[in-house]
Amino acid sequence: MLALSVLWLLIGAVVGLLAHGARLRPSAWARWGWRALPALGAIAGLLGGWLGTAVYGRLYGTPAALWIAVVGVALGPWLIEWLRSRPWARAPHT
Repeated sequence: MLALSVLWLLIGAVVGLLAHGARLRPSAWARWGWRALPALGAIAGLLGGWLGTAVYGRLYGTPAALWIAVVGVALGPWLIEWLRSRPWARAPHT
């Protein structure tokens, strides 16, 4: 399972790099976007692989990792920026 976990991390990182090449990162991430998207993809790929293995079995863990990494990289930055724009997430004015 260690080899599969490394494979899922690599799949997610590649998906994140492809998303960076497609400029899917928010403009607020200009400085750290090239690091954040592959990291987000790697985390989504690893979680997707483990979830896919638990639900579908070891054979279908890798395709699940790929699809969850794609969805995580496509929707993750939007969700993070949406959460950061909420009033309760902002620093209090003193």
